[in-house]
Amino acid sequence: MLQTHDRYDDHSEDILERLRHPEREHQRKRMSRNIFIRNILNSVFILVAVVAMIGIVATHSSPKSMIWYGVGLFAVLIKMVEVVLRMPGLKK
Repeated sequence: MLQTHDRYDDHSEDILERLRHPEREHQRKRMSRNIFIRNILNSVFILVAVVAMIGIVATHSSPKSMIWYGVGLFAVLIKMVEVVLRMPGLKK
C-alpha cells in the first residue's frame, strides 16, 4: 500500500519528492538557512553561557562577579532570539 501523507513535513531530501514539487524548493532552502542560523545561535549561546558560569565560579566573592551575571543574561537573550526563529508564524 502506498503512503499518502505529505512527506514535505518530514523535510525529506528525497530527489523524487523535490522533482515533484519544484515550487517548494525556495521554502526548503529558506528552512535550511534558518536551521543554519539557529545552529550558530545555539553554539554562541553555549559558549557564552559556559564563559559566564566559569566567571561566576572564579569570582564568587569578588565585587566584579556581577559582570558575569550580565554575561549570563546576554546568553539568555541569544537563546531567546533562537527560540523566536523556531516560531513558524514569525518567518513570514
